[in-house]
Amino acid sequence: MSRLAAPRSEPEASGAWTTYLWASLAGLLVPVIVVLVGLITVLLDSRGFDGDTVQLGTHLNLPLPEDFIRQRPLVQLAQLVGVTFAIASLFSLAVWRHRREADARARSITKSLHRKVLQQSLRRAEIEGAAAQYVRAEQLIGTHLPSIQKGLSMWYRAIPQNVLMLVGCVAVALLVNIWLAMLAVVSGVLLWQLYHRLRYRQGDEISNWEVPRSRRRMAEIVGQAPLLARLQTQGLADRSFETELDSLYRRITAEESRDGRLWPLLFLATSVAVGVLLLGLGANLLIGESGLSVSSAFVLGLALGGAIVSADRLAKLSIQLRQSEPSSDAIYLYLQRRDDVAPSEQRVGLAGLRDSVRIDDVTLKDSTGRAILRNLSLQLRPRSFVALLGTESVSTRALTELIMGFGHPSEGHVSIDGIPLLDVHPQALARNVMWVEPSGPLWDGTIAENLRGGDDGINSGDLVEVLEKLNVYEQIQRLPEGLNTYVTAGDSQLPSGVTFAIGVARAILHKPAVVIAMEPPPPAEHLPDDPGLAGLKQLAEAGSLVVVLPRRLQTLRSADRVVLLNGPRIAGEGKHADLLTSSDLYRHLNYLLFNPYRHQK
Repeated sequence: MSRLAAPRSEPEASGAWTTYLWASLAGLLVPVIVVLVGLITVLLDSRGFDGDTVQLGTHLNLPLPEDFIRQRPLVQLAQLVGVTFAIASLFSLAVWRHRREADARARSITKSLHRKVLQQSLRRAEIEGAAAQYVRAEQLIGTHLPSIQKGLSMWYRAIPQNVLMLVGCVAVALLVNIWLAMLAVVSGVLLWQLYHRLRYRQGDEISNWEVPRSRRRMAEIVGQAPLLARLQTQGLADRSFETELDSLYRRITAEESRDGRLWPLLFLATSVAVGVLLLGLGANLLIGESGLSVSSAFVLGLALGGAIVSADRLAKLSIQLRQSEPSSDAIYLYLQRRDDVAPSEQRVGLAGLRDSVRIDDVTLKDSTGRAILRNLSLQLRPRSFVALLGTESVSTRALTELIMGFGHPSEGHVSIDGIPLLDVHPQALARNVMWVEPSGPLWDGTIAENLRGGDDGINSGDLVEVLEKLNVYEQIQRLPEGLNTYVTAGDSQLPSGVTFAIGVARAILHKPAVVIAMEPPPPAEHLPDDPGLAGLKQLAEAGSLVVVLPRRLQTLRSADRVVLLNGPRIAGEGKHADLLTSSDLYRHLNYLLFNPYRHQK
């Protein structure tokens, strides 16, 4: 039960005494209710209490107050039922409060881990790249954190409530009759072990992997069969399919045979255990002198039932913790501090771009060791408009991420005005390098807040002027609140052309030293003028270095320089017209990406 220790040591897990208080109360009240129900059965069986003690088994003797004994049996019954109902109500309240606080504590810890993942992604992006963080975050947030939350919630719900309930109910059962209680506990443990031995065998993991693999292989053969028939393979597809089919159904038959034996054997073993318990109970009732009565047997059954319920909850918790443990390991492995990243306080500032951004003999690899960029050297100067075009989008995107300070090359280095990029403070990079994409990007806030980006010195007149130049002001004004319309990331009420224009407008208003832009797809109708492109060229003319991942032919034609990548390497540089003349690869990419008639016969 030591799993998920790391999440439970988070600061948000402290101060859980109220959770444990309600859990302890709920766990201890169950044996009390069992004993009270036993008293009620004795009262109903004997039509009143004769002595000042009630014997519920061998060692469970309950003293009764004298005032209670002198009352009429009906009044005694009413009082016992009232007390039992009050304790049952308190138990219900304790369970509700415990469940509520357990879920709230699990949510609080998991929310804190979400925030830590966000902060760590910013640090890791400097070494691994920004695109890699999306893939990691998708798995961490979509799979691992929900598993941790479920495990934490079950932990706080089961510990210590079910432990105390199990101990209390077993203690009551032992006080009623130690031998019958021990016989029941041993029988239950043996049945549980038998179930696990029959249900979970060593070959289960192999079978669970091989059956889906066989089905996928059969689907592949079905898809390839028409092609193989054209190659005159003389039944090769049929033979392969038949082999996989026989293999699949051998495994399915073995699994069904095992399941067919499981339940009859368990039923037989359960019948033997129940028969032994009934014989023991009968011997105590009919010929024994241990004081065991029908009421005592009823209390024994209730106590054992409560123990079974609590043991089942603890077993389910154990299963869930085994499932959540890899998720906890994955989260905390991701959150580990990277020693190869310099602390922020040791980094330097950056005052614009005076000379150039230099990329010197850079090699960048992914997690599998495959080169994304190889021995790439490039010099990018201010007041220039550069387009990056490549055969693999991951390489061009990785190059732009390097300029933004994301990713740690395995060879070479990236510098701005001679300063290694890894030595520049992230906030200084954020002020000098701006990213623009089809979605803006937008964050939660009004359109005006998105445009100002935290700079309250930009007045409304500047906003309107820039948006009018980009030809989107009228579209924004038609929104319910105009510039004060509240938008969110991925907002569907704005088309990509408008959100991209908002990103360009933000760059024009802030005048960063470097602008990295990913263009949206071209509109369906041909536009003689592209306001977004004009805005980016305006930034270059004003002194910025503008690097664009183009989606439109007009952008390539307007670029001062086009950098062509073939996989991880540079395949050419120059003006659009010059590359069309000198590079077969560039002509081919232009045909594939920008020729609207290539799909027409």
